[in-house]
Amino acid sequence: MKKLGFLLIIFVMLAVLLAGCTSSTQSPGTVSQKTETRVITDMAGRQVEIPVVVERTAFFGGPIGQVPYLLGVEDTVVATSIGSKNSQLLNIMDPDLKNVSAPRQTNGIINIEELIKSNPQFVIAGSVDGAIVEKQTSFPVVYFFDSSDGTAEQTKDEVNFIGYIYGTEERARLYGTYMDNILAFVKSRVADIPPSEQKVLFNGYDPAHLITYGGDTYMQERIETAGLKNAAQEINTSGVRPGIHAGLDQVSMEQVLKWNPDILVIDSGSPEEVYTDPRWSSIKAVQNHQVYRLPNGVFVWNRPSAESAVLHPLWMAKIAYPDRFTDVSMEQEVKKFYHEIFMYDLTDEQVKKLLSGEYASAISAGKGQGNQTSMGNR
Repeated sequence: MKKLGFLLIIFVMLAVLLAGCTSSTQSPGTVSQKTETRVITDMAGRQVEIPVVVERTAFFGGPIGQVPYLLGVEDTVVATSIGSKNSQLLNIMDPDLKNVSAPRQTNGIINIEELIKSNPQFVIAGSVDGAIVEKQTSFPVVYFFDSSDGTAEQTKDEVNFIGYIYGTEERARLYGTYMDNILAFVKSRVADIPPSEQKVLFNGYDPAHLITYGGDTYMQERIETAGLKNAAQEINTSGVRPGIHAGLDQVSMEQVLKWNPDILVIDSGSPEEVYTDPRWSSIKAVQNHQVYRLPNGVFVWNRPSAESAVLHPLWMAKIAYPDRFTDVSMEQEVKKFYHEIFMYDLTDEQVKKLLSGEYASAISAGKGQGNQTSMGNR
């Protein structure tokens, strides 16, 4: 009996010792961190449970796909959109991007099997993509704005929200302050231009240069910030157009001739091609050699991205009113933005390619330039 009691004591002591050895091989808090969750309210007002420690996310959306880089958390993204995956500049900035899965092709087109293989902790998406993921998988979905109007303020709110998810609020605030300062600067330089003297700008996208944004889109805000008038202001481009990204619509050559814009911004081809095209010869923008190729950084600037929300209005204001911005170098402004916000130093050659729109050409090579206006939906 005494021997049995002694063996029982020895067994208990060994069990305690083994338990102590097991727990000592783990970092303090490792288990609790990986299993601990929190409930957040997403931008659609829904309650979502996500891990406290974010390690693996699926980040769906074209323009918004650059935000993880802006916040320095791109290493957590295990699934993304094809728009981000195909970005030539992002692939230069992040060589590991080639190893990231891209199950989202465009708005509402997702390879669910590929998404499941990437095994994210949760998915960050818009309403269309999010609904598909919720219906076909068990992954939690964090929604950004259910209805995205693409304004500067909303873009800043999205960055702040995603910063909150990742615990990178300071990086998000840095971006917001940067945006506010640049936009305030642009407005101060063009504030005294009378409406009668404001130049008229037409955004002519696609190979035919007849896809554009109307006055009911976020582009109206950007154009007005630059002290310009939107030639297509009277056009209502909200809603969905078959084969064209939401917010864009096709207009006729006759309409453009009637508007007779002072400035023409294109996203495919070259200004030289427009200058030699007889269909455009009577337009003031052509006669005065005011046709410009739209810049393209980590994403094309005619989409509501964090990068373009800051740099696009400044670029438009400078090409329209160079005498008011003689002290501004777009090359230096682009370098500064990438250094301070993306924390990446562009080379002179990279800045040149960005401002000339060359990165967009590289992305769409073999796919048709028209894909640039519909690629990477919100």
